[in-house]
Parts: sequence; C-alpha cells; structure tokens
Amino acid sequence: MKARFLIACAIFAFAATSCTTRLTDFTVISTKNVPLGKDAANLKKGDTRVKGKDKIHVVLGIPIGTPNMKEAIDKAIEQNPGCVGLVDGVLKSTGWWALLYGQQGYIVEGTPLYEVKDGDEGGFTVAPSSGRREQTSGETMIFFHEVKAGETLGSIASSYGVTVSDLIKWNELSSTDIAKGTRLKIRIK
Repeated sequence: MKARFLIACAIFAFAATSCTTRLTDFTVISTKNVPLGKDAANLKKGDTRVKGKDKIHVVLGIPIGTPNMKEAIDKAIEQNPGCVGLVDGVLKSTGWWALLYGQQGYIVEGTPLYEVKDGDEGGFTVAPSSGRREQTSGETMIFFHEVKAGETLGSIASSYGVTVSDLIKWNELSSTDIAKGTRLKIRIK
C-alpha cells in the first residue's frame, strides 16, 4: 500500500509542472494614450503596486483560447481611477499543468501612473492609488475614465459619486448615449 502511494506521488510530481518566465522589465507600459514630451510633466506616479492577470485554460493539452497580454495590462491599469499606465514593472508569462488540466497566462505588475491636468478650478491632485478619494481645501481631483462595453453614464456617475448632469456638463455631451472607448473627464472635490 505504501509503495503504491509513493509511486502515485512520483507519477503526479512528474506529470504536474509549472513555469513562470520573466519576459521583460519596463520603465513605462500602457495601452492608453499617454502624453509624452513636454506633456509628460502632467504625469504623477502612485505609491503602491498593482497586478493584472489574463489566463486561459488548457484541457487535455489543448489551449482553450489565447492569453492576452493587453488584457493583463488593462486589468492592472483599471484598478485605479485616473490611471493611464504603469511604471517600474515586470511582465511575466506563467503556466501550470497537472495531467489533464492546466492554465497559461500573463501577469503584469507595476506602479500606477496618473495623468494630472491643470484647470480653471484650482490645483488638481492625483487620486490615491488605494482608490480612496481624499479632499484637501482648494483642490479638485480629475479622473479620465475610458467607457467600457455595457457602461452607461448612470453607472459611471454612480461609481465616482457624481451626477449624470455633471458628466454631461464636464464633457460637453449632447446626449446620454456614449460609445465604448469614449474618454470622460470626471471632477471630484
């Protein structure tokens, strides 16, 4: 009985494998429009690190889909409102298999990068990377939100604690219909 158990453990250990490969380190990475040159002065680095993952399943050695590096980057960026990219990070490929089932994917990890704009309402400050909204006198936080499929002005307004009429006014919208990919300006005092 003990011999069978040891043989089963040896077969499983031989058949189960995993691998994580560091693909690259990066200074800046983004799937959004990030200002460069003189406009780069409006970029501020967050204070905590974020991680994004995209994975697929592998059944009987056959991958069900293709892991998407862009999705992993987007998931990391979109964890913090107003984030346009990541700095000082790493991109990894990962996978594991155990006999009949496994997973493959990408992991991206970095520090959030925020775009901060000066405007007519006084100084703007970057949103804390924890997602909390801190208020200091005379300052307004500006977020840029890229509309995802299925989002409405109402759902976006609710997630930032603002009104739909404010979103319409700040973005000079003519109707409440918004298309996927639209970049909305959101102001929070």
